[in-house]
Amino acid sequence: MDVSQSLASLIEIVWLSFLLSGDNAVLLALATRALPQQQRRPGVMLGTLLFIFLRIAIAFALLACAGLPGVGLFGAVLLIWTALSLAMRPESPAPNAPRRSLSAALFACLAADAPAALQNMTAVYAAAHGERPLVLFGLALSIPLLALGSAQFITILRKPPLLWAGAGLLGWVAGQMAAADSFVRASAMPPEIMRDFAPPVGAILAVLLVYGFLRGRQIKSLPLE
Repeated sequence: MDVSQSLASLIEIVWLSFLLSGDNAVLLALATRALPQQQRRPGVMLGTLLFIFLRIAIAFALLACAGLPGVGLFGAVLLIWTALSLAMRPESPAPNAPRRSLSAALFACLAADAPAALQNMTAVYAAAHGERPLVLFGLALSIPLLALGSAQFITILRKPPLLWAGAGLLGWVAGQMAAADSFVRASAMPPEIMRDFAPPVGAILAVLLVYGFLRGRQIKSLPLE
């Protein structure tokens, strides 16, 4: 990978990391507020550590599975769904049911964060083209962002028109990930064609899905005559 490709990957990783940062601070607050006062601070600290370890485990699992047949296709489908889930994301996370023990609260946090962590690290891996230093950079960047999921400037990234750009970027790297899958490279389709056409097709598909969902929600919100 040359310097220009590395720089482009770095920009994509930063954008996607901000775009997909979870609402972890709010999630921890909601999950630990029902705990006794003396357990709330340990709950927040342990929950943050669990979020970090989860991302580390996913990142290294993706690196270990690099080149396995089907991993790229699975990641591509996941990233297209991730683009759609950006439009489906509620304005604020719904509060969880009250938890009476520290272990139950931590389990609830981990279960709620797992999909976001998988989406985040898969997007980083795709933008990094599987290059270990870039994946580790994205992993390191995701850690301080755990506390910024509800920050105002990140919320702006999740609204049109920047939402379209984010969805398109997710679709683009999804296409790149699919084209690099060993199943696809072993098919009758020439690799050059897949490499050139899969990213724009993925970007168009992601944007159309997001547009269709938002348009449908807008129509449903119109008053009936």
